[in-house]
Amino acid sequence: MKHSHYHRDVSHLKTIDIYRIFQLYDVTDPCAQHAIKKLMCAGERGVKTEEQDIREAHDTLARRLQMSAEDDTALEGAE
Repeated sequence: MKHSHYHRDVSHLKTIDIYRIFQLYDVTDPCAQHAIKKLMCAGERGVKTEEQDIREAHDTLARRLQMSAEDDTALEGAE
């Protein structure tokens, strides 16, 4: 199967939700979880528009990158 790393066997489940997807794909980073959740249901929850959800996902991912840079800087300073 081409790109088999994108596929998971869920034949034992009747339905899956976002939290099962996180588990199946081992998504443990809270920023990634938040952004994925926003993007998968963008504008569908009746609270925010699709654009608002996409902007919030973008902001969350930007913060995650900022956190990585902070961690890298801290590690460099410890050497």
